[in-house]
Amino acid sequence: MRPVAQTLVDFPGETFEAAGEELLLRVATVSDIPGLVAIQEAVYNGYAPWVSRDFYHELTQEKDRLYLVALRKDQVIAFIALVKRDLVSDLHIANIAVLPVWQGQQVGSYLINTAKAVAREIGLKELSLEARRSNTGALALYDRHGFTVVDVVEHYYIDNQEDAISMVLDLEH
Repeated sequence: MRPVAQTLVDFPGETFEAAGEELLLRVATVSDIPGLVAIQEAVYNGYAPWVSRDFYHELTQEKDRLYLVALRKDQVIAFIALVKRDLVSDLHIANIAVLPVWQGQQVGSYLINTAKAVAREIGLKELSLEARRSNTGALALYDRHGFTVVDVVEHYYIDNQEDAISMVLDLEH
């Protein structure tokens, strides 16, 4: 199996439609970091769980990571962070966020479907993720995509000690 970064490092970008607009999906770059932080602040009421240095560290790692951004014109409106985890042999959605004004417009679904395609391309059979227990919209989205709950991790989130719902999607069925 090839590492994720080598699989799509030449990902040329692709366009897709959401809410009647043409959007671009491409590999994230360091210059996207302010947009990534801004999305988190919009999603989490002013709080960014990942700050600029976290994104910088992640984006400059060559091994087993793929960050994709969705753009409307030149504005980052959504992103997904994928990490290939060798110990459990899955592709982990480490982070996914969509600006609130774009939620419910199929952008998140497009990102998840892209993650499914990446996992299959590199020979992995599962996608995994964690979500806050209170994030009912995201949990419903993941459920619609076929993710199932495998665990509840108590006090997972550092900022407020909220529980995480761990979910897995079996790509073979």
